[in-house]
Amino acid sequence: MIKPDLDGAIDRIRQLPTLPSVLGRILGAAADPSTSALELGQLISSDLSLSATILRLVNSSYYGFQRQIDSVAQAVVILGFFKVRNLTLTASAFNNFRGSTCEFDRTQLWRHALASGIAAEYVARRAGGDLTGSYEAGLLHDIGKVALDTLFPELFVRAVHKAREEKRYIHETAEETIGLSSLAAGGLLAERWGLPLSITDAIRYHLEPEKSKDYQRLASITALAVFSTYPAGFGEASNGCDLPYPDSASEFLGISREECDAVSETLVEHREKIDDLLGALNAD
Repeated sequence: MIKPDLDGAIDRIRQLPTLPSVLGRILGAAADPSTSALELGQLISSDLSLSATILRLVNSSYYGFQRQIDSVAQAVVILGFFKVRNLTLTASAFNNFRGSTCEFDRTQLWRHALASGIAAEYVARRAGGDLTGSYEAGLLHDIGKVALDTLFPELFVRAVHKAREEKRYIHETAEETIGLSSLAAGGLLAERWGLPLSITDAIRYHLEPEKSKDYQRLASITALAVFSTYPAGFGEASNGCDLPYPDSASEFLGISREECDAVSETLVEHREKIDDLLGALNAD
């Protein structure tokens, strides 16, 4: 089996499908203060599969509503634009990458991704309250692994085995095996999807947030969020070694190790609800 060259790997990432065009319109409408709940609900409902997934997520035990939410517009009114937008991105990203190789547990990765997105909002609140991009960056921080598994399944499984055998990080062994690290692949896919530069940067640098020149805050939030998932039992198993505590992120945000541990404890408290959220995504 011949290892692809770097240019070839990059070209294949750039040929992956974009997110559905309706998602761009939904995200734009959600960011427009003049958009009504009815208008946003109608836009989401124009995609029947997406709207059905949104309603399953909204009616999962994670949100714990006492009565059934019957329409997307009703969900927007109750949850707000911000949370419905996040649910829409979650459903779209998940639906774009459902399959997997037999040896790479993508269900576990999406469980980790959901927990990371939720944790990122908790970290962002502790870091001053600006939640912009936090859920998205947490949710998508490992999207490069999904991309490489989709495009190079045999080589990616080899990279996973190499990481485990040599007790190393998958982004390192993927670069050696495929020619492109999972971090770089994630950044390229984020560009392909037209995501904000801050989120793209957080995906690339969440393991070394100090390397982010313009968006170190979001990269640091993502770093702490990802770390917090492992003690809570929401880790992702493709790495062959434990993630170190991100000291630079902690120092940059002014968040202590104890505060990060508190985020982990919160995830533990919500474990069943997060699993139910994943079950709603998998229901199709």
